[in-house]
Amino acid sequence: MPLQADAAVSARDGELRAFLLRFIGLTLLSGVTIGMNKVLATLLGLHLHVSNFQLAAISSAETLAMALGTIPAGYILSRGNPKHLYAGVSLSLALAFCVLPWLPGWQWVALLMFLVGLCISLRIVAMSTVFLVRLPELGQGKAGWYKGTLILGMQFLGPLCGNYLIAQLGLKTGFLISALMFAMLAVLGWQVLPSNTAPRKLGGHAAVPGAASLRELLRLPVVRSTYLFEILASFTASSVGVFSILLAIRVLHWPAHHSVWLMAVQGLSCVLVLLFLGRLVLASPYREQLYGGAHLAIMAALLILGLWPSSIAYLGASVLLGLGLGVNNLVNTDNIARAPVDKARVSAHLTLFGMVGGTAGALAAGRLADLTGLRNVFLIWLAPWLAAWLAFHGSRWLRRAPPAAVSSLAPTAESTP
Repeated sequence: MPLQADAAVSARDGELRAFLLRFIGLTLLSGVTIGMNKVLATLLGLHLHVSNFQLAAISSAETLAMALGTIPAGYILSRGNPKHLYAGVSLSLALAFCVLPWLPGWQWVALLMFLVGLCISLRIVAMSTVFLVRLPELGQGKAGWYKGTLILGMQFLGPLCGNYLIAQLGLKTGFLISALMFAMLAVLGWQVLPSNTAPRKLGGHAAVPGAASLRELLRLPVVRSTYLFEILASFTASSVGVFSILLAIRVLHWPAHHSVWLMAVQGLSCVLVLLFLGRLVLASPYREQLYGGAHLAIMAALLILGLWPSSIAYLGASVLLGLGLGVNNLVNTDNIARAPVDKARVSAHLTLFGMVGGTAGALAAGRLADLTGLRNVFLIWLAPWLAAWLAFHGSRWLRRAPPAAVSSLAPTAESTP
């Protein structure tokens, strides 16, 4: 009997490792494809000689559609097969990217990118749901692996690949290769994803849901601060993501095939924090100081982008921005995990707020860039960050509060060390 039990445990551990490796591989390739497409869409807009606002509209159309499609995607997924949905949507995206480079105007590009965003929302919901279902078995220590791997593909490897393809093969060929990658993802998703998303109960313990309605959630200071800083982070990241290529080309006068490095350096810095510094940041007795310092780093990056147009300064700003956004996400996620709230409801809010913040940030940055100049946008973004920092960090530091902001939260059944 002990030998049979050991064999069963070993088989289960092997199955979990195999699933995790396959799933992370699928996530990485998916992120690379999305990151490539961001570069392709931006350079397609430049090829069509669009204005700053039109370029922002092309970029934000996809994000807006993802926000609008999130809730319907969850409804569809709850009644469908994630394997079939992922494969079908990926093939639809392959067809869309075969058409994109031949469209005659920016309005058509924006419209098709909106349809692309609706498809991608289905893919994201399918993958995130499958990962959350398996996460209790995988262990909470791996909770950041999905997002970290996705960002690694989207903000580092993907932009570099897209930039290289365009430099070597041309814009239209780059779109065709992206379409081929979506077709590959359809095949891989069919192999990796399960046929259903039925939740698995471990230990027979039901989680304590805690605060669920938006009014109840907003009564908790930790939720208010998390929502605010996640929205600001999405607002800022989308603005810099859309215009970092323009900054490199128009302000720094970099060659087009080098311009992607500002985006890539920011993404890599954020991924390093998410994948490797989680325990160091979250277990530190100075985590609140690190949290406030991360927001100061984001403000410093915005200041540099607005005032000191040089290659070294802008690369340093990209590093600061990536580190600040990474620490911000780590602490926000841990704070919510320890708070007495309905985790599913808060996760849905954060996903929606992040997408809406990203869309609004890109559109507002595009309009302000046309009105005030590209670099001035980043100085304008300092105002809400400074107000939020003073409201949530300044008074706390003046009162010399204890470093662990979540120490006063009541323990919950879901808050495991």
